[in-house]
Amino acid sequence: MYCILLLKCILSGFFLAVPIGPVNLICIRRTLTEGRLSGLIAGAGAAAADALYGYAAAAGLSILTNFIQHNHAALRWLGGIFIIYLGFRSLYAAPCISINEKQSIQNLTKLFSEVFLLTLANPVTVFAFIAAFSSLGIATLITTLPPIILASLGVWAGSLLWWITLTSIICYFRTKITVTVIMAINRISGLIIILLGIVSIVKF
Repeated sequence: MYCILLLKCILSGFFLAVPIGPVNLICIRRTLTEGRLSGLIAGAGAAAADALYGYAAAAGLSILTNFIQHNHAALRWLGGIFIIYLGFRSLYAAPCISINEKQSIQNLTKLFSEVFLLTLANPVTVFAFIAAFSSLGIATLITTLPPIILASLGVWAGSLLWWITLTSIICYFRTKITVTVIMAINRISGLIIILLGIVSIVKF
């Protein structure tokens, strides 16, 4: 039973992380400009937030879901403003490719925290996991604390697997990217992220 539960949660975490959004764009840009480690750290921040929401969905935390429902508009506003801020950072980022991929712990921690908060700011995520768990029959397998924790770990593993896959693909093309292309990617991704932030604010 636990093997089936883990597999289903890994699949849920993987496929719910795939849709292109601000986090995917940030991960792609960071991987291209700073290397795979930065991309993985960004993905790890998203995976940690997904695991937290997965735990909430598995445990049926009514307090959290009620809070999200009652503060949905405010959360979308805060999340949207934060997304726009990150979009402008991307828009005006220096068009360079880091030769030395070593990053300071402080910068990596900041990147992890930014993406973690950005993912948490999307209140739809917890309901997406609730829907996924219901459709895959996961809810019937979760009755005690151990399977709840296992479900959360499965979501984390699945989400992280997607980020590993994405950064691996991007790294393959990284050697073929010029500074001019990086500049275009910064501008385009920045504008798209800003647009997504605006949509997040007005769509409530």
